[in-house]
Amino acid sequence: MQEGSYGEVLLEVADRLCAELAYSETGKAPGARSTLAEEGVMAQILSPKEESLVTGIREGLAKIAAAVAGRSDRSNIRAVLAALDGVEMVVRGELMNGNEDQLPRLMPSFVFLVALPTAGQNRAIELSKRTAALVQEEIKRSDPL
Repeated sequence: MQEGSYGEVLLEVADRLCAELAYSETGKAPGARSTLAEEGVMAQILSPKEESLVTGIREGLAKIAAAVAGRSDRSNIRAVLAALDGVEMVVRGELMNGNEDQLPRLMPSFVFLVALPTAGQNRAIELSKRTAALVQEEIKRSDPL
């Protein structure tokens, strides 16, 4: 698989999972906007393409978290925001170290982290497993050799 395709896999997986969870909100999900790139150490380290990937991953995960929480359960929003910030830090770290190829392996854990505060452990594990299956499907689809 070509470098740069890994990010596309993650974005497609997030979109597919949102569709499966029937996410239908319009606009940005709570927590989709990051301030990490605007602050101190994280500012202007990544290329514009990498920043776009970070933004896309965070937005996708924020939608997944919102879909799992539903309209009624916004009580754990702080925990979800903390999880999104943590995931973003990991993604940025992997990109800074040239390890974009590691991101698909981490995606199930990312989904688990953002789903856990509102969905509970069992549902978060289910979503993590489904994410792993979607990642494998997308990798096979984008790299048929």
